[in-house]
Amino acid sequence: MYPILFEVFGRPIATYGTFMIIAAFAAWLLVRFLGGNKDRHIPMSFLMCICGGLVGLVMLRPITRIPEIIINWDSFKQIPFEMMISFLFGEMVFYGGLIGGVIALLIYCRGYKVPVLPMADLFAPGMALAHGFGRVGCFFAGCCYGVHTDASHPFAVVFPETGLGIVPHGEPLLAVQLIEAACLFVLAAVLSIVYKKTGGKGFTICLYGIIYSILRFILEFFRGDPIRGIYGPFSTSQYISIAIFITCTILMYLAIQRAGDKENLNKIKD
Repeated sequence: MYPILFEVFGRPIATYGTFMIIAAFAAWLLVRFLGGNKDRHIPMSFLMCICGGLVGLVMLRPITRIPEIIINWDSFKQIPFEMMISFLFGEMVFYGGLIGGVIALLIYCRGYKVPVLPMADLFAPGMALAHGFGRVGCFFAGCCYGVHTDASHPFAVVFPETGLGIVPHGEPLLAVQLIEAACLFVLAAVLSIVYKKTGGKGFTICLYGIIYSILRFILEFFRGDPIRGIYGPFSTSQYISIAIFITCTILMYLAIQRAGDKENLNKIKD
């Protein structure tokens, strides 16, 4: 675990922040590889997605924490203001970034009358790739850690006392960050192939939502960090995963139906 990558003029450069930059750059390279220079809206919509994603990263946690604060106000009102701010904004949440990025893309496409599905399909492999690098950054920072496991487990890792102060030190934990990163890199490759074969018909973005929601739902059971929000049997991310899975499954069905209807119409014309 290396929370500080190096120093520049005596100022520490965080490993997590560095991997965030690498993630954005890698996603852009993949977008350029898949989409080329065919559409002048690609660079601007990509930038809009990043801006919306950054807002969503920090806003989802306070949104999900507000009901807890309202319900337990008698306890929370005694907490100092600084601690309350840390409680609300002390974590970046990927699903918040995903939702923020999607909203930003919808706003841009609606404003400039750009078809949404081709752009969303194009960006889907890059999102998976960027998220994979982000999870590597989580590993080096010592956040989003896994459950306790046996020291002999092949994916066990022991974090030293140099992290963010939230990860248990000196105890074997499941390296769930690296497991998710590996899965996301494979997913990015699969989505790239699907995009090349299907184009911008909505299949790629729907497949991304279906596969990742399943992956995230399962991996949440192996997360050991307590700040994910647990409501009933599932975490906040698992409830979001269920909603994304249902939505993308319905959209995939509609996309398949639409593609079939278009193919039949073309046959009739021929």
